[in-house]
Amino acid sequence: MSESILDMEDGLRHSYQRKMESLRICAESSFVTWLIVLGLSTFWHQCIETVVPRPYLDEFFHIQQAELYLQGRFSEWHPKITTPPGLYLVSLLYLAFLSLVGIIHQVTVADLRRTNAWAAALFPFICRSVLRGVAVDYDGIQLLDRTLPWLWSLAEINHAVLNICLFPPLFFFLGLYYTDVWSALSVLITIRLHQKMATKYLVLAGIVSLFFRQTNIFWVAVYLGGLEVARRLRRGRLGFEYVPSATWSAVVSGSWQNLCIYDPLIAQASFEDYVKTALSIVTASVGAFGILLPYLKPYIILLGAFGYFMLWNGGVVLGDKENHVPSLHLAQMLYIWPYIMFFSFPLLYPYFLNAVIPQEYIPSPFRLGSTKHQIPRLIVAIPIIAIMLAVVHFNTIVHPFTLADNRHYTFYVFRILLRHPANKYLAAPIYFYSAWAAITAFGGLPNVQTSSKKLPDDPDAPKPGLPVRVSTRPRFPAAPKFSAHHRGHHVSTMLAWLLASSLSLVTAPLVEPRYFIVPWLVWRLHVASPWPTGAEAYKKRKKKIRTFKAWYKAVLYAQHDHRLWLETVWFLAVNWGVCYVFLNWGFEWPQEKGKVQRFMW
Repeated sequence: MSESILDMEDGLRHSYQRKMESLRICAESSFVTWLIVLGLSTFWHQCIETVVPRPYLDEFFHIQQAELYLQGRFSEWHPKITTPPGLYLVSLLYLAFLSLVGIIHQVTVADLRRTNAWAAALFPFICRSVLRGVAVDYDGIQLLDRTLPWLWSLAEINHAVLNICLFPPLFFFLGLYYTDVWSALSVLITIRLHQKMATKYLVLAGIVSLFFRQTNIFWVAVYLGGLEVARRLRRGRLGFEYVPSATWSAVVSGSWQNLCIYDPLIAQASFEDYVKTALSIVTASVGAFGILLPYLKPYIILLGAFGYFMLWNGGVVLGDKENHVPSLHLAQMLYIWPYIMFFSFPLLYPYFLNAVIPQEYIPSPFRLGSTKHQIPRLIVAIPIIAIMLAVVHFNTIVHPFTLADNRHYTFYVFRILLRHPANKYLAAPIYFYSAWAAITAFGGLPNVQTSSKKLPDDPDAPKPGLPVRVSTRPRFPAAPKFSAHHRGHHVSTMLAWLLASSLSLVTAPLVEPRYFIVPWLVWRLHVASPWPTGAEAYKKRKKKIRTFKAWYKAVLYAQHDHRLWLETVWFLAVNWGVCYVFLNWGFEWPQEKGKVQRFMW
């Protein structure tokens, strides 16, 4: 008896030591990521202050409005500002604190621009926290007290977080006084609260998010509400399950009678499965409306608050309403795909590589090892490309601002598209195949989630004979039985992302890279999944590296997702190019002599 007690104590002590070591490494690597992001953003801020000390472009409006708030003149509003006053309230709070402790006595443009430095300091931690929630959903398991699921190495997680913070449109505006950084951060905070099921705080965070940008309503209410519906209806009645590739009648009857949605993994889904899932969600939601209502109260409250704001304001935008009239701009959902492809091709290139080259000719580090991700069938591709061509023909909207302002890169993109009447139609296949790659990547990589082999044991799993402490926090519902042995994101998550992205973009007549930041962030956080060799890499991580060559291979690709390095290099190159051009390639307009104009997103 005494020997078993001693063995139990030794086991608990070793488990505790492993957990503390894991937490220490986690904290150290997260701190290094935070230092890199903060250091680069501070350097960028200092470069702008040296070369562009005065307000530039929309900063004129934002800084003038912030000064009114600092003077306590809250009832006055600049007629050119369209977004709510969240940015100015953050500046007011942080500058009031600095003034109170005697750090500053007179507010400058640099002080206001540093408002985004606070967001830069928070971004790595919020991204990592959201990524942890995404990992739980991806693995379809419940964590006890572990930091991350076992397949996700800390190095890869923190590397992904670093890359997300270096996303060029986001990083660029860390140095200027724009609302986009805080707007994106507020959405991520709300998403994290949804993952933790912190309902009361979620409503508060959602309302705060609406103070930064009106279109955030589609992320904090519609997107998260859609995820909540799928979460509640994925299990259905006890004992019910769908067979893979269920028939249309089985999907409808199962959704209505058993209140269980048909929701396969993206890695296993065909185009028809997306339509079936959408039909299943609508059918099951109608049948389970009374059951769902209590869970959807936070999102209904947010929608109600936004509706009240629209009635009070007489519309969506606050100022400059004549130039920002909401309109149906379906082409925005075509532009988002090459946008994702341009910035994230280091993550997406393996899908094209594996689709056109036989597996035996692809080196193992670049091999997906599945035929699930081949180019879509012609019977699917042709109708979708035809719809895209119809959207291009009937709904290409070119806002007067787009072709009147050559300071933005979209000016040059649209000049190429409009240079010849055929150009905009020739872009349709690019839209299609970019969409295919982005949606496929959203679901995760095939070898990890579809392998039927026994995976290595979890190093932090409780050992037999030892007491297990299970967290009392609310749990995510288990995945349907037919996918219980697989890992990946479900079709319903992609549909929620598509819906929120569409609603936030198609109402905007103006095309700006800033508008796509939140859709890209949410997409990228779901793409940060283990590489197909994750199980093998896990085994290799337990072995000591004895030579420089082995270490070199392990860091680059053997024990680390090589795509992350490609993404880092690409983001650094784009950031360097855009920032250098902004600072050094100034020019003048003939009608504004002596005033320097600069290129920017």
